Amino acid sequence: MLLSEIATKLQAQLIGDGQQDITGVNTIADAGGSELCFLTSAKYVKTLSQSTAAGVLVDKPVDDCDMDQLVVASVDAALISLLKLFEPILTAAEGVHPTAVVEPTASVDSSVTVGPGAYIAHGVCVGPDTIIGPNCSIGENTTIGSSCRLDSHVVVYHNCQIGNFCVIQANSTIGATGFGYSFVDGAHRLIPHNGGVILEDGVEIGSNSCIDRAKFGNTLIGAGTKVDNLVQIAHNVQTGKCCLMAGHVGISGSTKVGNGVVFAGASGSSDHVEIGDGAVLGAQAVATGKIEPGQTVLGLPARDVRRELKSKSVYRNLPELAKEVKQLGKRIEKLEATKNNKN
Repeated sequence: MLLSEIATKLQAQLIGDGQQDITGVNTIADAGGSELCFLTSAKYVKTLSQSTAAGVLVDKPVDDCDMDQLVVASVDAALISLLKLFEPILTAAEGVHPTAVVEPTASVDSSVTVGPGAYIAHGVCVGPDTIIGPNCSIGENTTIGSSCRLDSHVVVYHNCQIGNFCVIQANSTIGATGFGYSFVDGAHRLIPHNGGVILEDGVEIGSNSCIDRAKFGNTLIGAGTKVDNLVQIAHNVQTGKCCLMAGHVGISGSTKVGNGVVFAGASGSSDHVEIGDGAVLGAQAVATGKIEPGQTVLGLPARDVRRELKSKSVYRNLPELAKEVKQLGKRIEKLEATKNNKN
């Protein structure tokens, strides 16, 4: 694809002749002579002179730059469109594979792809243009919307609802029984989980993540929420729209999460916690109480980032402080001894 054609597709201002044939996108350091690179920070401008890229995506023209430039309003936004132009096209086999099992009471649109070894149980409803990958299992009376993609070995248990345009990557499980027990007669007894899970439209789940079914009602993941790999979301959690959850996040039961909340890596919550809209939990932060809307927190227990950083600065100086306290103690002992001798 010619650079000039890419400029048209991105609605970018082209600086240069644009006649290079572009085969892909790469970093400034690694881009070859037929690839585009991109500049997301001014601090990397100096590295452009060392790049062999055919052109660069920028948000404002770069002076003294020998390569062609595509000037856009937002490099991050344009990069999404640019990468889509060169995204590998993986063709799924159409229709239902002969080794897949679709129960007769299931309703599967004729445009749906069902991979080898997959199982679709009684009462399941699958919407148009959805892809069910190899060895997936869809439980009874679950509904899956249109244009979804379930990669290989995904399990969706019974009575779950998957919206439109959802992605669930390999080996993830939706709707398993939650970790809810009561100690009765000297033993931990499992509490029945009779609810389900709802993934609203545009939810994306990474690999090896688990979202447990509710005891009653539904565990709810709000529209547009993106969940990374190795994330655990417990029974009856309710999340708002467009949340982000990085790897190793763990959200305990009945936590209520607002819209646009960000969970950094290995962060999470104890049970029955409320987290307000737009809150940010830093890496390894654990919310044990209410987090206010827009608040950024760190630590265990999670608390306001400014307060936590002040505490950490004190922690770093503890060895010196301990040494000073020890020295002060010795001085006090000497003063007390001198005072006693005078008496």
